[in-house]
Amino acid sequence: MEVARQYSGQLGKVDNCQVAVYAAPSADKYCSLIDARLYLPEQWTSDKKWCKSAHIPTAATQYKTKLELALEMIAYHKQQGTRFHWIGGDGLYGHDSKLRNDIAAMELLYMLDIHDTDGVYMERAAISIPDKQHKRGIKPSLPKADKTRTKVCDIVKGLSEQEWKTSTVRDTAKGPIIIDVWVQEIYTWDATDRDCRKELLVVRRDKNEKGAYEYKYSLGNGDINKYSWLQLARAHAQRYFIERGFEDAKQEAGISQYQVRGWVAWHHHIALVMLSMLFVPTEKIENKNEYPLLSARDVREIIAHTYAHQDNILEIINQRHKRRQDDIERYYRKI
Repeated sequence: MEVARQYSGQLGKVDNCQVAVYAAPSADKYCSLIDARLYLPEQWTSDKKWCKSAHIPTAATQYKTKLELALEMIAYHKQQGTRFHWIGGDGLYGHDSKLRNDIAAMELLYMLDIHDTDGVYMERAAISIPDKQHKRGIKPSLPKADKTRTKVCDIVKGLSEQEWKTSTVRDTAKGPIIIDVWVQEIYTWDATDRDCRKELLVVRRDKNEKGAYEYKYSLGNGDINKYSWLQLARAHAQRYFIERGFEDAKQEAGISQYQVRGWVAWHHHIALVMLSMLFVPTEKIENKNEYPLLSARDVREIIAHTYAHQDNILEIINQRHKRRQDDIERYYRKI
């Protein structure tokens, strides 16, 4: 099948694996998977015999990057009327200015992570092709900016403590997540457009276990006059629940536990996983009053023990929830 040596996020290294791009809507603490696109490496799409042996449809054998697959899903769900507010993604997607431009062109909002070494302009830069400075040599043909870009990691070094705003982005079993946030309108340029684009740089910092600050950077296209810093910080922080959803998909729904060797079989497996992951938040919402701590593990165990006719599964889950609730209340009494 579409196995190749490539970077695997689950393994954290390059190895023989399959890679896919997923769409996962999230609201409040709930998340589910609704779409997936299998990434085909160029070595696969360039070998039609391999594609035929894996029963890959001809229309799917054109090579597409992960960014193109992501944009394809976004466009599809906009056309289908899927409701979503912000589009989030990690640094792979936020680093690409074309993807951000294409999302903005669809009149959609995004809050995408970027790398700490990505550069931005603090003021609008004029873009032009410079004049030839000397008689010898080739006449310049590439546009240049009249200002210097600054790495986002260097920008925060010059901020005073008064420029940060402290916000609570969510509550957890170990207390509220309190962060510092800083937002600024900046300008970006991808070296091909004729002008810069205004975007929002959203920087979040919080302390790790050793007491040192850790920073996360995002670019968004929301109106700074419409959204508060807290709203922007929470839009970025919502990705936490998506990551948790993927953890549940791996640990409880077996998203990566398969041994299939064909295109159709892979999609069948992922479709079953997505149905399972849709069932989980449905049960959480239906039972949120009686079981506010219901987890994907709980749902899986209820199903497994129901079919195995084990009558005390709810008692086991209630005991587990009581221990978790006691821990939560104990922690909040401390603070």
